[in-house]
Amino acid sequence: MKTLPVVLPQQPEIPVEKVLLPEFEQAGVRLDLLRLDLIHPLISGNKWFKLKYALEAVQASDCHRVLSFGGAWSNHLHALAYAGYKLGIETIGVIRGERPPQLSATLMDAADWGMTLEFVSRNQYRNKYDEQFIAALQHTYGEFHCLPEGGSGEWVVAGCREIISLFKATDYQLICCACGTGGTLAGLIADKPEGVDLLGVPVLKGAEFLYHDIRQILARAEERDPGGWLLDLSCHEGGYARVSVELVDALRHFREYSGIELEPVYSGKAFLALQRKLARGELPPGSRVMLIHTGGMQGLRGMQDRLSKTLR
Repeated sequence: MKTLPVVLPQQPEIPVEKVLLPEFEQAGVRLDLLRLDLIHPLISGNKWFKLKYALEAVQASDCHRVLSFGGAWSNHLHALAYAGYKLGIETIGVIRGERPPQLSATLMDAADWGMTLEFVSRNQYRNKYDEQFIAALQHTYGEFHCLPEGGSGEWVVAGCREIISLFKATDYQLICCACGTGGTLAGLIADKPEGVDLLGVPVLKGAEFLYHDIRQILARAEERDPGGWLLDLSCHEGGYARVSVELVDALRHFREYSGIELEPVYSGKAFLALQRKLARGELPPGSRVMLIHTGGMQGLRGMQDRLSKTLR
């Protein structure tokens, strides 16, 4: 049986890079970047950790078929499709919205790697975990493992808690990452050293529900909530995949001084939250801050027009 090391080494070496930005240096705050975007060109960033144990469980079972959910530019479905292709696991992607005349580059990749694409209406998608909806999909495709949107299933804490071990977390006062479904942050919370604060930056508008969802993810994994974490609900810039002039300027500024590109949907908004926090004087001199680059650079292919229009 193929195992996950066929796709990636079990303990990949991920660099931590010091980011020299003038505003952080002037304030006496050290900013480091955990380069999860370099973990693999196709199973990028946090997706490796989210999928790692879920796919091991699939391989160990009698059913080698996985169904999951996402949009036209889903980083999760992109990574799942490639991992399934490499590991001999059948994959099905339930896609939000009607089938377009032209598939996105993300879905073209997924289809090339053998993922079956099932397009559903936005109303159906909102009820994607409804028992009747799942039963209808089982009638069509047979037995499958159902992996929640974003990969935040029962194994997400086991995988994402390992991110903390990739650097010396006790050297930092604050660790920051973007949040979609909250699985990555839940994993970080589970292994967070005492005295280190975590900041999650939701990329959805009105994401107060993530406080509940993250605690539920921890509870399902039988992990206690140690506290010491917070969500910044103010950096969604209008909603999922929405951008503002300030966000685009922040991305450009980061790239100009570091030579590293952040994407605007996730990690870019996490950086913007830190930039605003610094401007408010909430990062005291002598602080060390870790920003986690959660990858997802393939999704940039769907953002170029929106970024260009924002700058007009």
